[in-house]
Amino acid sequence: MKKNTVKVLLISAAIAVVVIAAIVFSILLRSDSHGLNAFDRAKVVATAGGEKVTMGEYVMGLNNALSYYSYYGITYTPTQEMKDSIIESLLLKKLYIAKLKELGLGLTAEELASCKKTAKDQLASLEESIGQQLSTSGNFSTAALQSQINDYFTRQLGMSKAKYVAYIEEEEKAELAYEKIYAYYEEQLKSFTEEELIAFYDKTALENYGENYAAGDYSTNMSWYQQGYYSVPPLYVPENFIYVDVVRLTADTEEALNEKLAELTDPKAFTALAASSDNTADVYVGSVSIPAPFAIGENDSSYVCDYADLYATASAMEIGEIKLVTEPTTTTNDDGTETTTYTGTFILRAEGSMCENGAATGIVDIDYYSGVRDTVKEEFEASRFTDITTSWLADKQVDEAVYAYQAA
Repeated sequence: MKKNTVKVLLISAAIAVVVIAAIVFSILLRSDSHGLNAFDRAKVVATAGGEKVTMGEYVMGLNNALSYYSYYGITYTPTQEMKDSIIESLLLKKLYIAKLKELGLGLTAEELASCKKTAKDQLASLEESIGQQLSTSGNFSTAALQSQINDYFTRQLGMSKAKYVAYIEEEEKAELAYEKIYAYYEEQLKSFTEEELIAFYDKTALENYGENYAAGDYSTNMSWYQQGYYSVPPLYVPENFIYVDVVRLTADTEEALNEKLAELTDPKAFTALAASSDNTADVYVGSVSIPAPFAIGENDSSYVCDYADLYATASAMEIGEIKLVTEPTTTTNDDGTETTTYTGTFILRAEGSMCENGAATGIVDIDYYSGVRDTVKEEFEASRFTDITTSWLADKQVDEAVYAYQAA
């Protein structure tokens, strides 16, 4: 009797193990929203310096990179350059932590605790966000919330909450490691000559604002700089650009505008009028750091000033010449009478010398715009650090299959 009981218990245990194994295996085979199961996500797709990146980590990195576009409703197809950058970034994060030890540095107990806390806080924040979304649907319950959270991690992120916390914790460690390694090399990064800095500056100016301008790009870039999208203004003036300064005034009569023109025989008087509150010309509006005169191309007139033929008019003028273009505007009053006012665009064709060696076009002198030298120094130091870290990726290997993957 006892033998039979033991036999039954052993059979039951074996069946339970098989059932549990089957459940675990089915979970591992379950695909997330990207069509990947646990085995797919665990596959190593890139290595460098003994560090490894898995498909799951790559997918997370790729989707994070694309989140900016999706936020604005843009469907963006990842480029080869973007994919390469993501792989290198993921490898470097792991290498930062490894290199920290090689350099005899490390993270303190307080820093490690901070990384762990940040990861747990981010998990809590994510769960809270899921709960808030569920609340708005009117179907909130503790069971529904837990189900929604589990589904989000398994379907959307393709990882458990524990792995998510570990992922965020490693991100935080890598950030701290980067800062300490950068500080370790800081003195070396700042050791360069003026010639090396200018060579870097010239290369940057040509690559970002070079000779292959599409029509109007110079002004577009200047506009974006003023709106805060660029850290520096355009640093290259294309060929066939000319220099102007513009004043736009409104008067009741043409005579008043002509009288003002007669007062502008001295360039200083023109500059003073341009700086006055009476001037309504839309010339690089709000940019106190950009000195006049302004470089314009054939397709830039609409941005530089309301007068659409500005380039054509100015290009036919002699340097130093000032011309007035008058435009009447007639409005109908409430009593049916008409009133005519006159808008005068005063154009000064100027001599440009903002580029290197006093040239009118080409690479803008590094000290022409305020703050450019400091920004270029920072970028140069960062590029020198990039040269160091890039050397760590010399033995980088990437599974080509990873590039076939497109984020959902």
